[in-house]
Amino acid sequence: MARWNYKTIAYDTIDREKIANNDFLFKVITIASFIEITSDLYEKNLVTFYEGDEQIVPWLREVWEPEEIQHGKSLKKYVETVWPEFDWQSAYDGFREEYGKYCTIDEFQPTRAREMLARMVVETGTSTFYKGVEKYAEALGEPILAQIAHNISKDEVYHYDRFDEGFEKYNRREHLGRTDITKVIYARLKEASDEDIFIAHKYIVPGENFEDFKAQTKAFAKQYYPYKMAVKMLMYPLHLNKHVENATASTIQGALKVLGI
Repeated sequence: MARWNYKTIAYDTIDREKIANNDFLFKVITIASFIEITSDLYEKNLVTFYEGDEQIVPWLREVWEPEEIQHGKSLKKYVETVWPEFDWQSAYDGFREEYGKYCTIDEFQPTRAREMLARMVVETGTSTFYKGVEKYAEALGEPILAQIAHNISKDEVYHYDRFDEGFEKYNRREHLGRTDITKVIYARLKEASDEDIFIAHKYIVPGENFEDFKAQTKAFAKQYYPYKMAVKMLMYPLHLNKHVENATASTIQGALKVLGI
């Protein structure tokens, strides 16, 4: 069962006057809502890739996808509450039609263990992003968004743990060493493009400069993104001892910043 239900959130208590003019917040939350609510496309690809796995496939269908869709619905409701003048559905329809062409199984890693590891990298990105949004919302004095972001981040950490279980299961067959694991993690980070964000941005604010939005996002990350949390999650599959982990943590954190994360 889901750990929370967005329908119980007190959207009607949001102080719109405090945040309605925050253009960056509008774009960030709307983009996130588009990507989250499109998780059914990812789920279909994952189910195909892991066909026959009697543990992961039912979990993807019955837990992972519904929770990801709820994330999108909760953010959509937030956008429609704070910015009711924005035609969310029309913009989303355009995004989905275009982005759906890029959301294919061809983008997956070549083996099941490697793809589980790639999923862990993705969940690291989402859980830490929403933790950053939670901090940002708290700084804005906006408790409803902070609550939503907190709930989503917790879900994403749970998903990370489940994908880690899948990674360990498949890696008992594939025997990926630390060098292999590091290569997959780095490759997935490097491959993490702005494609989905760029397409969403295009439909949300047609004609606006995407590079300006990226610059705003980097400024947001510098102040609110939990780099230590991200580093810890990325390093976990390596199972390093504490001394080695501490020695390499700053290097990985530096790499995240170079990659624009």
